[in-house]
Amino acid sequence: MDNVFIDTDVVLDLFIRREPHHAEALQLFTNIRRSKTKCFTSPIVIANAYYILSKVKDKRYALERIKGLRKFIKVVPVDESVIDAALEKPYRDFEDSIQYACAKQNGIGTIVTRNTKDYPKSEVTIANPGEYLNAGKPK
Repeated sequence: MDNVFIDTDVVLDLFIRREPHHAEALQLFTNIRRSKTKCFTSPIVIANAYYILSKVKDKRYALERIKGLRKFIKVVPVDESVIDAALEKPYRDFEDSIQYACAKQNGIGTIVTRNTKDYPKSEVTIANPGEYLNAGKPK
């Protein structure tokens, strides 16, 4: 069974219908929901997605979409150990350092993001939605 961490940009591509990325985000979430893939994110992603959705659309829209997302995506904690791990190896974008440490500490093997260049190549696979879908995942 696959474990995948979803980053903010992919959530926003889906809910704001950002082109040209919406179709891949929709396919990704459709495949995940139909499969046995365990899907995770962090409180940071939830907060950022809600904030941006509430500004681009409205608060009701944002709340409905986040509630829908929560039906199939688990939120893993960001605690002191995640922050300390992110501080040990800060990347270009510190938020990405936190997401990476969050995924790694929770045994999540893949982070799906459109921001692949800001993540290191190491123990966690970093893929954009198209790469993830083309790799035959989720099964």
